[in-house]
Parts: sequence; C-alpha cells; structure tokens
Amino acid sequence: MARPFDVTVRDSDEASDAACQHCGQEAPGSTLDRWNWCKTCRTDLNRKVRKGQYAVAALITLPFLVWILAEGTGTVLPTYAWALPLLASWYLGSRIGRVLVRNYLRSRPGV
Repeated sequence: MARPFDVTVRDSDEASDAACQHCGQEAPGSTLDRWNWCKTCRTDLNRKVRKGQYAVAALITLPFLVWILAEGTGTVLPTYAWALPLLASWYLGSRIGRVLVRNYLRSRPGV
C-alpha cells in the first residue's frame, strides 16, 4: 500500500522525451519548465514579456508624471520629492505588467 507522500521514481523511458506545449517539438523532459515549454520558447516568451512589462509600467507611470509636472503639487511636496512615488509606481507597474503579459502570452497557444 502506497503512502500519500511517497515519492515515486519514473521509468527512464517515461521521463526521457516530452513535447513542448507551445511549439510541439520533442525535448528532453528535464529541460522543460513547469508549463512544459522548451528553452527556445521560454527565451522568446521572456523577451516578449520584458517589452510588455515596460510598456505597462510606462502606461501607469506617465500619467502620474504628467500630473505632477502639470499641477505643480508644490503645496503637498516639492516637485523633486515626487521621485520616490514615481519610482514606486514604475516598479509596481512593471511587476503588474510582467504578470499580465506573461499570463496573456501563455494563454495563447502557438503565438
């Protein structure tokens, strides 16, 4: 009787080759990631995600920057003091963008 948390060892034939979920090419099972994507597809995905995450960060940060420069906001803080909130919005925008773009691209097979 198997225990619930026992680790089972796969046969070498079963773990040797697997198909990439994105491009369908055969690759060694140890080189696939947790979504069963090969290294080539993963590299392309990361390149696209990097571009997309910076676009989302810019879409979030630029209106904030325009508001700071146009309004003056000198009554709350001097203009130079808004650098930290701008950096924080860029950082959070890039993190949000990375998740959004990666999930969007992973959901579209063959793109």
